[in-house]
Amino acid sequence: MNPAIIIIALLFFSSTIMAGAMGVAWLHFGRQRHVRSWALSYCASMAQWVANAGGIALDNGVLMAIAACCIVVSGTLVLVGVRQRSGQAVPWGLLAITGGMAAIGGTYASLIHDRALQGMIVPGYVGLLMVCCAASLWPRTRRFSAPEMGFFIMFVLFALFQSALVGSAAMDLGGAPAQGLAIYRAILGLGLPSIYVGTGVAAVLVVAGDLAHQLRRQIRHDPLTDVLNRRGLDEAAVRAMASARRHGRPLALVVCDLDGFKELNDGHGHIAGDMALRGFAQLLTSAVRRGDIVARLGGDEFGLLLVETDAAAAAAVMERVRAEITCLALPDAPDASLRASFGVAELREGDAQLDDLVARADAALYDAKRKGKDRVAIWRTAA
Repeated sequence: MNPAIIIIALLFFSSTIMAGAMGVAWLHFGRQRHVRSWALSYCASMAQWVANAGGIALDNGVLMAIAACCIVVSGTLVLVGVRQRSGQAVPWGLLAITGGMAAIGGTYASLIHDRALQGMIVPGYVGLLMVCCAASLWPRTRRFSAPEMGFFIMFVLFALFQSALVGSAAMDLGGAPAQGLAIYRAILGLGLPSIYVGTGVAAVLVVAGDLAHQLRRQIRHDPLTDVLNRRGLDEAAVRAMASARRHGRPLALVVCDLDGFKELNDGHGHIAGDMALRGFAQLLTSAVRRGDIVARLGGDEFGLLLVETDAAAAAAVMERVRAEITCLALPDAPDASLRASFGVAELREGDAQLDDLVARADAALYDAKRKGKDRVAIWRTAA
């Protein structure tokens, strides 16, 4: 049996497994667009390997042309998925033009049986796509995760591999297949299985890593307001308190809630209440700095950890929030006027855990409520 057919069979089954894995991930874990694009990419690869095997076995230019078109589609979908995952716009028009040109060129080379030209056009286009994938995968505002780094490396290796194919094919351009074809086949046979499978494994690890991150976020975040929940606040507080003690810097906790929230729910319904909670959470988040922490403790109660901030400075920040909350609009309750009360406590030497801070901030919040609500109270001045 032709060794090329054996390699193609291996790659076909690899594509089938990858298409199935991506399909399951898309169906059962959020139906994310980039996972669907990668699943479709591997489906195109499956068709490519079938056409490729038939083209080699039958020496059929039409089947080789179909394989070339499938390669173009598959590679393009990989880039589409990477850009979708990164939140970047997909240049559909540009991809349609360049992909169409590559498909036409590959089809023409296959039909006239020009192996040198065929070995330059499609691998060249795929190599360019892999470079674009690596560039699009690069995170702009954070570090690579371990799976992303592996994926990035595989894209770079895939681009170098395609460049080697183009270079070897170019050796025979304009002449009969000779040394260049032999080198091309050697590179293809030795490098393609490992590069292809490695890239597929890296893609699966990225999807799995994204799923793990999504699950961790769901565990630590409140689904309604998208801020941390109590568990997330507890975990963040351990780090914040340790850092404050290590560097000898202040740390303030604010506990706050909406005044008359129960009446808002009873009078206007839970949708209006949910809108009020989301608006309050957004206002709190916009009022603090990047390193500060906002969390929903439960019901209409929120907690904020303000790093490198003493109680007086935290109270000043909350005064601005208290003044701004009256501007929050509730379409479902246009006559409602939101107010909030705030209790502030500062980290002390004897505080062993977050609950120590919460107890004092709660006492300050109770004091603010007792004195008429819609105010900020600091624990050391609370009665």
